[in-house]
Amino acid sequence: MTIKSKQLFIFIGDDRTGKTTIQKLLIDRLCGFGYDRLPVNRQFDITHPEIKRKYQSISFGNRSYQEKIGEYETVDNYFQNHFRQADIAFISSHLVLSDIQQMIANGRNLFYNVNGIFWTNSIESNGTVNSQISSLEWNERFVITNPLSENEQVIQRQLEQIADNIVALIINRTAIS
Repeated sequence: MTIKSKQLFIFIGDDRTGKTTIQKLLIDRLCGFGYDRLPVNRQFDITHPEIKRKYQSISFGNRSYQEKIGEYETVDNYFQNHFRQADIAFISSHLVLSDIQQMIANGRNLFYNVNGIFWTNSIESNGTVNSQISSLEWNERFVITNPLSENEQVIQRQLEQIADNIVALIINRTAIS
């Protein structure tokens, strides 16, 4: 019998923080294939050899909740009709405190440990709202160092390194959860 904790990671930040690109990179690293344009709300089988020993499935929202609000209507409706449950899930949100509070509540109702992933480039541009969101009832908070840059190659290297670090974080969770 395996005991494991389900993990929901919420990427927090407005446009152009790296949320979508990171999810593309994670799908490639954890599931073995890449996308140019991401489909929304998809579940995948984990193929990463160290992670699949404990976690078999992973889901990605891919677009921030607010970008699809016309389709989702409410956070509750998103979780009931669009969110794909998996052992590990990643979703994204812009800096909307009330939406994120509801995401945390919905994740917990589905027995997830809910973790906030914050970006330094978002914190630098809107520290007050990021701080308010950080004070919510997270199981854990992670801060990704992602300095602003105009150089696309620098940005891509940063995001690839961040994706590798998130994979390492998940590998460590397989040993302790």
